[in-house]
Amino acid sequence: MGSFVPSQAALAAIARPVLVTVHDVCGRGRQLLPLEWLLRTPVGGKFSVRPFRYNPNEQCLKESGRELLELLHMIKPYSSMESCYFVTHGYGALVLREAFRSIDWDTTRSKVVMLAPPNRGCAYYAVLKSVIDQNVAMEELASMTPAELDARLGKLPRLCQSLIVAGSLSLNPWNQWQYPTDGAVSVDETHMPGEYQHWVVNATHHTVPYHPQSLELLVRFLRA
Repeated sequence: MGSFVPSQAALAAIARPVLVTVHDVCGRGRQLLPLEWLLRTPVGGKFSVRPFRYNPNEQCLKESGRELLELLHMIKPYSSMESCYFVTHGYGALVLREAFRSIDWDTTRSKVVMLAPPNRGCAYYAVLKSVIDQNVAMEELASMTPAELDARLGKLPRLCQSLIVAGSLSLNPWNQWQYPTDGAVSVDETHMPGEYQHWVVNATHHTVPYHPQSLELLVRFLRA
């Protein structure tokens, strides 16, 4: 009696879609924990969430991107019928874009949600650089210009749909001069080359990942 061997298409339909999260330059991923829990539930899409953790205290953008690249090779679908999903917070968007530079992802369908990404740099970190000690990632980002980041990271892969959610609420008394800003990253600094959806919510940099409007936009985009 022959055994039943499911096709790749059948396995793809049964398996939970993979979603990778990439955290910000501070917090080591703690700010994404509530969101990662939501994304595993039926309300959030029942994703198989793969948190990617890097060490911004010791790693530059190239090193963090290289580590994420290893994960991308592991999760890359074998067929165009499958899709991959990503949610990043802050600097995590740059780590993902850096990893995309070194892998052929143009035939892979993907959706990326970037929460408060410093895609065009972070002028606030440049100001802090002369005042406080920064970790390796923050110090490198503070030295990068918008033109340098645009040229280095470029556009996302061809079949990658993206949503950017920027914050416009600054409770930081040291950063009111960049208005509108989330206290760390200005709304203007969240833009990048290429096509994408862009929304602004009334949230600070650290509350964008669990602001009600952010969550509504994120879930609706990922499940569309």
